[in-house]
Amino acid sequence: MKKTFSLLLLTAILTLSGTSVYAQKPEAPKADTTKQEEVPSKPERPSKEEMRKQFEQRLNLSEKQKEKAKALHTQGREEMKPIMAQIKQKHQEIEMVKMSRMAEQMQQEKIAQINAEIQALEKQAHEIRKKNSKEFERILNKKQKAELEVMKAEGRARFEKDHKARTPFQGLGTPNMFLKPLLPPPPHKEGLWK
Repeated sequence: MKKTFSLLLLTAILTLSGTSVYAQKPEAPKADTTKQEEVPSKPERPSKEEMRKQFEQRLNLSEKQKEKAKALHTQGREEMKPIMAQIKQKHQEIEMVKMSRMAEQMQQEKIAQINAEIQALEKQAHEIRKKNSKEFERILNKKQKAELEVMKAEGRARFEKDHKARTPFQGLGTPNMFLKPLLPPPPHKEGLWK
């Protein structure tokens, strides 16, 4: 009986002391008057409008060239809209197939079919981009084309700097597995390999 009473008393004390801790209002954090060190972050990217102006300025485009470039850009966007909408729809179809209750193998086959359709659409989009790029280059003079090539090279270098190439996977199930040179057989020692 004494053990039970002391256990109840201890439980009551712990419960009361525990609730009083939770019942107290937490103090508001005091404002830090010392200057905090700023963490270096990535520089803010310029807006699309600023980038367009820098592009036009660097190529030294005339007003007529700017108008033609804008018309080409608008035309290209209009050609791309239906393709991009179809790609978005195909990605939604993949999500629906993943959530469906069909058999796993059927899901994989359907997803593979949809991915093939997406690849065909992306190829169409790539062709439109190439065509638009060639049409844009036609409105440039030789000096501007040379500057554009320099800009492209700088962009590629910046991309490669920011996106390091990964080594390809060399494990089982990849074609590279069959291209690896075979290891020489271990040396034959008497008594080990009979």
